[in-house]
Amino acid sequence: MAEQGARHADLRSILSRLFTPSRLKQLQPQLAATAEGLIDGFHKDGRVDIVRQYGSPYGALVISDLLGLSEGTRAKFRGLLEGAIPIPMDATHEEMMKNPLVPVGKDLFGLIARRRLASHPLMRPLRRLLAQEDILNDLARATYPDGSRPSLVDVTGLAAFLFGAGQDTTNRLLANGFKVIATRRDIQETLRRDASRIPDFIEELLRYDGSVKSGGRICRKTTTLGGVEIKAGTPILMSHMAANRDPARFPEPGRFDMDRPRIKEHLAFGRGAHTCIGAPLARREVAVSIERLLARMDNIRLSEAHHGPEGAHRFEYEPTYVLRALKALHLEFDPV
Repeated sequence: MAEQGARHADLRSILSRLFTPSRLKQLQPQLAATAEGLIDGFHKDGRVDIVRQYGSPYGALVISDLLGLSEGTRAKFRGLLEGAIPIPMDATHEEMMKNPLVPVGKDLFGLIARRRLASHPLMRPLRRLLAQEDILNDLARATYPDGSRPSLVDVTGLAAFLFGAGQDTTNRLLANGFKVIATRRDIQETLRRDASRIPDFIEELLRYDGSVKSGGRICRKTTTLGGVEIKAGTPILMSHMAANRDPARFPEPGRFDMDRPRIKEHLAFGRGAHTCIGAPLARREVAVSIERLLARMDNIRLSEAHHGPEGAHRFEYEPTYVLRALKALHLEFDPV
């Protein structure tokens, strides 16, 4: 267990260098440009499935730009991951090998290996790859805190994780957010009138209806919780959403309140050693998306044809205990 903890800390030390405040600040214009390009594709229609037409391609485009993937590789990866849902913890080996991240990882392994080879004095033809300022180069050159170099397998796993997890959770959070915006006219007008409230909206959204429902853990030492003994080595499922709806911690947890005290003390991104390393990027992506979508879409409302009339709304979610994932969110709006 101790060795696993040290290895986890070493891997996180690499990821923590990828999402620095300066890099996120430099990324802001690119995030806005990506949002505008996607909105242009459906703006004149006055309707959109925010999951399929915006959230999914947005997350994929952003992480692809950060990784430095070519257009062909982006298209291939998006095709592999489209409609995919997380593999369950009890999956068989055969089921695990059907995970779309397996072929994605194989391709990323080759891309990172070429970046490493490019640094060799005899590989001058590949030197141009090192001129690119992207995460693949960062991973290829990465070292652990003690100066040692991680294996290609380890850095490939980090890249595949970023590509898979980095886009889907943001997509789902955006959909959950626009479900609130479309059904709460007061909140929609507040955010439209005062963009400075968008960060408060996002924090309460993460607590109220975040995109991650639960995560697997292994009990490290025998303990008793709520009168139940959990023996060391027992697999457990921790529910982030249950914690975020605990009335002992959040009074009236079923009420969406952007003015809630200690609004950032939710567990949507985990806590401690397992805090989501991409949380700053996710917050930035969602904030930019909400701001640009509200600027171009007035009178946002649910499509009654897809979700039913007010008072009898219906929504369909992906069958997974890991994500709070709407299959679709059909909106209608007045183009601005």
